[in-house]
Parts: sequence; C-alpha cells; structure tokens
Amino acid sequence: QDERLAVTCRIEKGACSQLAASGSDGIRAGAMVMRFCSVFVVLVAAGIAGLCAVTRSSPQVLWYRASTSMKALYAIFTLPQQHIDDFLKSYEIFDKEAIETPADAQNIVNYYQVLNHLCAIGEVEKMYIPPAMDLSLSIFGNQLLWEEKGMADKLDIGPGKKVLDVGCGRGRIAHHVASYSGAHVTGLNIDKSQLQLGREFAKATGMESQLAFVHGNYNDGLPFPDESFDALYHVQALTYAKDLPALLKDMYRVLKPGAKISFLDWFKLPAYNPEDPHHKKLLREVKAVIGAVKTPAPEEYNTLLEEAGFKVISSQEASEDGGHQWQLVSQAEFFFESAKSIVSFLAKYGLIPKHFDVLLHRLTEGGQSFVEADKLSLFTTSWQIIAQKPKK
Repeated sequence: QDERLAVTCRIEKGACSQLAASGSDGIRAGAMVMRFCSVFVVLVAAGIAGLCAVTRSSPQVLWYRASTSMKALYAIFTLPQQHIDDFLKSYEIFDKEAIETPADAQNIVNYYQVLNHLCAIGEVEKMYIPPAMDLSLSIFGNQLLWEEKGMADKLDIGPGKKVLDVGCGRGRIAHHVASYSGAHVTGLNIDKSQLQLGREFAKATGMESQLAFVHGNYNDGLPFPDESFDALYHVQALTYAKDLPALLKDMYRVLKPGAKISFLDWFKLPAYNPEDPHHKKLLREVKAVIGAVKTPAPEEYNTLLEEAGFKVISSQEASEDGGHQWQLVSQAEFFFESAKSIVSFLAKYGLIPKHFDVLLHRLTEGGQSFVEADKLSLFTTSWQIIAQKPKK
C-alpha cells in the first residue's frame, strides 16, 4: 500500500505552493487563502484526533489523505453559488424510486459535482462505504482491501485485460484496480468535472497508459463496441438506472464471452418492513445520505441478470468482519460531525464562507439513521453479486 501511494504523495505535495500562489492576485485573494489554510489545519487536526485508524496509517498514506483533503477544501471554498444552490436542490431526487426525466439526470450531475469534494475531505473520497473486510483498518484501508481481494481477484483480471468501471466518479477505484492488477481500466461517468479529476490524477501518477475516462450516461446506452471488455464492475452506481433490464443486456453486449462482472450495491434486506413507519423513515433518511434512488432487493438483480444471459456465481453480503458496515459508517460520521462543529464556529464569526456550514449540515443529515438501519439489517450498501457471461 505504501509503495503504491509513494509517487502520488510526492506529486501532491505541490498543492500547498499552488494554493499560496493563488493569493498573489491581491489582498482579498491573500486573505481568502489564509482563511482557507486555517480551515484546512483545523479540519486535519480534527481528523487525526477523531480517527484512530488514521494514526495507525503510514506517513505516505497520511500525507495522501491530508493533501487530498486540502485540495477538496479549496474546491469547496471557491464553489460558485449556482453549484451550491443546485446541490441543495438535487436532494429532491432521493424522494423518488426511479430516474424519470432529464431534470432528474441533471440533478445527479449537480449532486456529484459538489459531493465528490465534500467526501474527499475525509476518508470517503471514493464516495462509498466499503464492505467491512478488517475493522482494525480505516475506511480507506478497507476500500483498498476490498478492491483488491474482494473484487479484482474475483474478476480474474491482470495485464492485458480490459475492464469497464460503470459510474467511475473521480476514477480513484479505477486507478487502484489498474495499479493493483496491471489491467487497463476504462471509467464511464456522467459528470465531466469528476472525469477531469481522474485524468489529472492518472497523468500525475504515470498511469495514463492504463486508464481511460469516457463521458456518458449509461441510461443512453454504453458507448462501446460489442465484446470490448474482459470484465466489468460498478460500485453503488446502478440506483440511477432508468431501465435496468436494458442496461444489463447492454453490459452483456460489451463483454467478451467468459467475462465476469462484480456489482456492489444498495439493497433492502428481508428485515425491512414497508408497513413499518420507522422503517420507512429510516429508508428516506438513508437514501439521502448515500445518494440512492431505487431500492431493490438482491433477488431482483439476480433474476434480471439471468434473464440478460449472465450466470450468477454468487450473491451475498460482502462484509467479512462481522457482516455489517455500521462501524465504518460511524467512523465517517464522527469525522464529519466533528468537522461540522468546527466549521459552524468559523462560519459564525465570518472566518470562512457560510456555505461551508450549509453544505456540511446537508451532508451529515441522517448519518445516525444509516448506522441504526445497518444494525437492524434493514438495508446494506455492501451486497456483492458476481456473475459471468457464458463462454462460447
């Protein structure tokens, strides 16, 4: 893990000097940078104090997380007001159970163009809580472990193989899968700003030859020729599918015979009672926390995959250490709640823009509901399905 991040850490050390240079345009810019730096120092201190796992990380990992947080904070600091307004409005889609209109699709873009920066402040830059693989590790450590042992190894990928990441976000999962396996990974995403971040990171780390990023909406069809890929995966991305049967058939089309797929997604579990008012309240609040729209059961996906032509190899909870994610969710919640308290204080006295406070309050609403629902086994975001396109 340390070796894989060493190059990234050396390159990202330039972030501080770039931020300082931005203050040369005048007194106002200089004051803005000073306020930003004060926020960064305080939030990083809160993160180190609040996350035991971070203190067990190597210096390289710690610097990577800190420098990523710095860049995310700067991006939030300079957000246009329109992006802030659009982000807050985008939460209306989580009251639905399906993406139906172009306005819904635009809400997804508006949501993620801000969320990706908010998540990068802490340990959820990849915008997912991973399966609990080893609770002695941090969220980031569990992400790396699952991406390697829980997914890449199960897809049987390696040098010379071509892999499709559907809904790739900032491209950090694709980057790690490519680095770990030696395969070439193509990421598809609806948000151009996140794709640009993925390209920049690939260039900065010398991974351009193993990574490609394509703009597109999977609801409009996958923009690739037949039998293009040796494997395919998505991580909590198909909740926005308008026509899931059609999308699964399109995935089947772009895969070579014998190719495997891995789905890690949000599902309701048998303990969920749709007639229980408290269960319904938890569902509504958790959907807003994790950015979910459709709430299927695993059996629905299994059936549709088989109808699309795939053979389902396994369909099960991927958390190996205790079978639940709530301890990792609590880590993320503690960090962001601590950060929110500090930000509220700084915003109150005009040391930082008030939109910091607004955004963090919106982000953290419902965190305890996520923990409670996971403890009750009502829902999970770590159910994994492995399936295969039959060989000819």
